[in-house]
Amino acid sequence: MRYTPCKPAILAALMASVFSSYSQADDAVELDAQRVTGQLFGQNVAEQAFAVEVIERADLDLLPVTNLADALEWVGGLDVRQRGSGAQVDLGIRGAGYEQTLILVDGVRMNDPQTGHHNFDLPVTLEDIERIEIVRGPGAGQYGPNGNAGVINLVTRKQVESDNGRRALLKAEAGSKDYARGLLSLAKTKGNWSHFAAISQQESDTYIKGADLDYISQQGNYRLVHQNDAHTTVLGLGYLDRGFGAQGFYAGADKRANENTIQRHAYLTHEQRYSAGRSVDVAVNWRQHDDEFFYLTYSPSVHQTNAWQSRLRFRLNESLALGYEFNQEDIESTSIVGARHEREYGSAFAFGQYDFGGVQLAGSLSYLDYDGGDSYTLPVLGLTLPLAAGQQLYLNAGKSVRVPTMNDLYLNQSANKGNPDVDVEQTNSAELGARLNLAGLQTRLAVFKRNTTDAIDYTQTAAEVADPAINYYTARNIDAINTKGFDAELDATGLLAASGLQKVSLSYTRLIQDFTNQYEKARYSKSQLEHQVILSLAYELLPGLSATSLYKFEDRYDQNGYRIWDLGLKQQNNGWSWAVAATNVLDADYIDSGFIEAPGTGYRFEISADL
Repeated sequence: MRYTPCKPAILAALMASVFSSYSQADDAVELDAQRVTGQLFGQNVAEQAFAVEVIERADLDLLPVTNLADALEWVGGLDVRQRGSGAQVDLGIRGAGYEQTLILVDGVRMNDPQTGHHNFDLPVTLEDIERIEIVRGPGAGQYGPNGNAGVINLVTRKQVESDNGRRALLKAEAGSKDYARGLLSLAKTKGNWSHFAAISQQESDTYIKGADLDYISQQGNYRLVHQNDAHTTVLGLGYLDRGFGAQGFYAGADKRANENTIQRHAYLTHEQRYSAGRSVDVAVNWRQHDDEFFYLTYSPSVHQTNAWQSRLRFRLNESLALGYEFNQEDIESTSIVGARHEREYGSAFAFGQYDFGGVQLAGSLSYLDYDGGDSYTLPVLGLTLPLAAGQQLYLNAGKSVRVPTMNDLYLNQSANKGNPDVDVEQTNSAELGARLNLAGLQTRLAVFKRNTTDAIDYTQTAAEVADPAINYYTARNIDAINTKGFDAELDATGLLAASGLQKVSLSYTRLIQDFTNQYEKARYSKSQLEHQVILSLAYELLPGLSATSLYKFEDRYDQNGYRIWDLGLKQQNNGWSWAVAATNVLDADYIDSGFIEAPGTGYRFEISADL
């Protein structure tokens, strides 16, 4: 069934009618003053020469969401594609593939060397996240490889904010399709030391329309933090065990499959601060991922990857930083050509910014070197220009790369095969944007262009399509994917706060993609978005009681448009809260990812208490 596309002009008119009576408000609403700490910079969002957005803890507490993927559904320009309710998540930014999005936890790399399908296997509960930093476009290039389209950095909590320095949270959830989740989170701050620990379990009987495929997810994490005026040290440990039916994930929906993944994670970061903005910080990170995939038979494909990262960074002053990062990755698998493969790569980088008058120039230069002999120089440059009071124009451009995963190179399965001759993807991108304050209405506008050569996809040639004996896809380089588009967001939250509205925003993203594909079929490239509209609302019905609405229209190059509407009700009191959420209340038929139809209407109830 094809839905009539939702016209952005109609939604804009509705929004305009809502706040037209407030357009003469005397109180000015300042541009975003949130501060973001990136790989090389630390600035207010409103001063950035790049497209940056921050979701704060207060925003997460307001929304009736239970995992990271559901929280990111509220952000315009992000393509959150879930195989099941968080069982496996692929995230694209502005029409890029999920492999081109870099995932960080406290600034350390989480991308999986086996496949980007596992990038969101993160042993961090949503309740443990202090804020989510989102960087779109060329500004992501300074974070290193695989950030061609953007970066998601999850910043965990570092200190307990309570009268006695302690917090214990107990949460229970239940819902349709026998959904259940339980969480216990404990935290304590005493002097300069803080401890955080959390365990959770989530399960359901099914998450695919018309199928009976259960899943169960168990995770735990611990962090030890020591901080004072001179330094901050963080030790983080995490574990995630997730088992789920994987029917329709990578092959046809009629093919039986199950999967079990385990992730172990440990990292240590230390920042030593000196006077005049000088500092030195180091980071060491280890990520191990086990993957058992059962396809048709009871004999699984068994994979294990290890990824090590170490980083040394010097901030010479508020405007100049230098550093070096080293990464080592390996895979052992029963389903690759050769039982084991490993690789190493290092990156030297520098970042600088200079203010002259009201104009700011910022940029980075990275040199990436792989042990296979390939090396890349990745420049990123941004310029911020002041307009009238409270108005800014920014321009940026940069280059980034995406190195093939181990699956891209060596996978040897009946449905998908790797290719050791696959080349590195290379992306050149540019963006022109504006941050405006129009009578208290925060407006963000951006036009962008991204050209990717040698884009990696799983393909079939015309001869392979015609041959009934060949039913697998092979990783190959597509000549080019050229993407251009624009996104716009109108945020009236500050303007309408006095009327009880806690969140009012409308975003629209338009993508125009030109595929130069020399192959008959490509599995992932043409499944990207063409239009996306998001209208998000939150209204305080009574003190502490909020109603939320997330309306989304999406239209893809390979799929008819569909509308999704989620509703929620959340009560927050001193020491306890409850929430009711209904998802896909319009019962839309669509394929979110892979070959399977997304579940229909669902509901969930939660209750939590601070002990």
